[in-house]
Amino acid sequence: MIRAIFLIGIVLFSVQIIYSQNSTSWKRGSETGELDLQLFRSTQAINLPTAETMQTGDFEFEISHRFVPTIKSGGKSLWGFDGPANIRFGLGYAVTNNLVIALGRSNIYDNYDLTAKYKLLQFRDDLFPVLIDVRGGIAWNTDVPNRSASNSRNFQYFGQLIINTLIFKKFGIGVVPSYLYNSHILCPEAQYSFTIGTYFQYYFISRWSFIIELNPTVTGFRQFHNPVSFGLELETGGHFFKLIMTNSSRLNTSQYILGADDSFSDGKLRFGFSITRTI
Repeated sequence: MIRAIFLIGIVLFSVQIIYSQNSTSWKRGSETGELDLQLFRSTQAINLPTAETMQTGDFEFEISHRFVPTIKSGGKSLWGFDGPANIRFGLGYAVTNNLVIALGRSNIYDNYDLTAKYKLLQFRDDLFPVLIDVRGGIAWNTDVPNRSASNSRNFQYFGQLIINTLIFKKFGIGVVPSYLYNSHILCPEAQYSFTIGTYFQYYFISRWSFIIELNPTVTGFRQFHNPVSFGLELETGGHFFKLIMTNSSRLNTSQYILGADDSFSDGKLRFGFSITRTI
């Protein structure tokens, strides 16, 4: 059933790409259902979510890659492009203008996550407009070595508070406190992790912006290092393309909250990208 949903999403995504070639621009619908306040343009920064939702009835399809070898692997592995790669597919649906339900899958432990994001509050101000969302979900790791898929330790639970503002209509700031229960599924006892993620996005021309994202662990379990990512975002025709450098190869929420594989200070970065399409 889940695989069928993803297949349908891929087909819809492909059809829309072909159709969109005849359209020179894309924008949110006007009047009926238009969001009262829009700060960021995309529903996510790099890994962390923004407070943006969609209009009722909209779908959003996502495909993301993180190459596992770092650029320090050199020409032998084409600076990481030879792979392998961790991959995420996601499909979101706007139940209302303020509520988005999404299903995603990462190939790390065949991790499926079901999430809900709800726009809680919005404050209009000429200098510091603010959007506040809450987001929560459950993750199911279905392919853990030497463990049945139904084992209770394969399930993880998480919650996030998303606070966004936009300064001078150019400089977006996000703060995302996140809590994850059973953060390391292979530990003998269930762990938790609490992080305070931050991101900054600067829209330097109409379609291009620069993003930097950090998600340090404040308390609880952290595996190896704090995630640090940066990259460029291109918005065109309802698509968002992100080209990313990061020290983390993990993608789903219950995975990137856990920590990063390699040290950012040692220059162990890898290339990644994300593509989302609103339908």
